[in-house]
Amino acid sequence: MNKNLLLHSLTLVDLPDDGLTVRFYDILFERYPAVKPMFSRGTRQQAAMLRTAIVSVLDHLDDEEWLASTLGALGARHAGMGVTEPMYAAVTECMVAAMSEIGGTAWTPAMSDEWTGALTAVAGLMMSGYPDAETGAA
Repeated sequence: MNKNLLLHSLTLVDLPDDGLTVRFYDILFERYPAVKPMFSRGTRQQAAMLRTAIVSVLDHLDDEEWLASTLGALGARHAGMGVTEPMYAAVTECMVAAMSEIGGTAWTPAMSDEWTGALTAVAGLMMSGYPDAETGAA
C-alpha cells in the first residue's frame, strides 16, 4: 500500500463535519437501500466514528499487529450486527465513489485504485474476526 498516496488523497476529500463519511452514507443508501434499516439510530454518529476509524487505520498502516487485532475485533462486532461479506464490497464501492465525487478533478484513478485496495484489505482483516461457521470461534 502506498501510505503517502492514501494520506495525500484523504486530505483532498476529508471535509469538515465528517462530510466525506456523511456523503458516503448518502451514496450507500442510494445504491443499496436494503442496508439502511441497519442504521436505525441515524448516521450522523456513525459517520463520525467511520471517519475516526479511517484515520486510525492510516495512522497504524505500519503496525500489522494493531491492524489485525483491532480490525478483527471490529469485524466480530459487525458480524454480530448482521454485516455480510458482500456488504464490504458495497462499502468499498461507495466510499471510493464519495471520494472521487468530492475530490473532483484532483482525484485520480491511482487514488481510486489505492483506496479500493486499502479498503479491500481492511475488509479482509475485519472478516478474519468473524466466527467460524462450524466452530463458532473467530
